[in-house]
Amino acid sequence: MSEPTTTTGIDWEARARTAEARVEELAAERARLWEEVHQLRSERRSVEHFQAVATYMEGTVSWRLTSPLRLAKRLLMMVRKVLDERR
Repeated sequence: MSEPTTTTGIDWEARARTAEARVEELAAERARLWEEVHQLRSERRSVEHFQAVATYMEGTVSWRLTSPLRLAKRLLMMVRKVLDERR
């Protein structure tokens, strides 16, 4: 079998194998990054959805009517915490 080099001494077959391996590496990296982009987009849409739900909920009449109750509960919890720390 003859040597796969030219008169300049370059092994073109080895270079081609190396280039093909590099192309495969880059394709795998591109696929991984593409998957990551899709995951991040999905998470962003999820966050936006739940922010919209929370905004809607906080704007309802029932949420506004129960605001004093939630405030009283927070104050009660703070008083309990202070009293427990004194013991």
